[in-house]
Amino acid sequence: MTTGIYANHRENQRERIRQIAEDLFIQNGIQSVTIADIANAAQLTCATLYKYFSSKEHMAQEIFKIVTRGWVERNEREVWDVSGNGYEFVERFVTSHFNYLFENSREARFVAEFNYLYAKEWPVETAMKIFAENLEGERERLLDCIRQGHADGSIRTDIAPELILAAIFNFNNGMLDRFGEMGAKVEGEYGISVQTIFTQVYRVFLDGLKAHSNHEEVSLTKSQYA
Repeated sequence: MTTGIYANHRENQRERIRQIAEDLFIQNGIQSVTIADIANAAQLTCATLYKYFSSKEHMAQEIFKIVTRGWVERNEREVWDVSGNGYEFVERFVTSHFNYLFENSREARFVAEFNYLYAKEWPVETAMKIFAENLEGERERLLDCIRQGHADGSIRTDIAPELILAAIFNFNNGMLDRFGEMGAKVEGEYGISVQTIFTQVYRVFLDGLKAHSNHEEVSLTKSQYA
């Protein structure tokens, strides 16, 4: 009985520390926050904190795992469980991602900070291990959908599936970083709501992946010289 109570206490304490760290990371940036900052906010000693997490990077990685686990669960419901051609799967993957970010700007801010930490501090091998643990399955499923789109004629075939996959993930990450770091400042730059701007950007990106009939391609070519 005591063991169960102690285990529950440890898990609750660990979750509390995670939440406090996430708040500080979002407010101040992961690189600016120290273990002492987190310990003070949690009203714990640094020594106690180290019993739960080996470093602030360890905390950030654990938070990232929870965030991406939520992405996988959402994709299961909104992307993979709905039938369609290859392009429709890709479209749902991208639009679901952005719709979620607009509703969860705090999460976007954290992931942008996490990506910045990777860019500044970690070698590719470290980051790839983290991404593989959390997102490798999503990459494989999306790659299968791109190949399906090539086979069913819904996705343009002049770009290799692996390159389209890389483009989608880099596009998603780039847009997430821009939204997470800038947020409402983007609206201030252009005088247009940030959601309207980002929606149009990802629509342009998705339209570029869509296969066109020969008639449409001829019409587009002629219109360039009209």
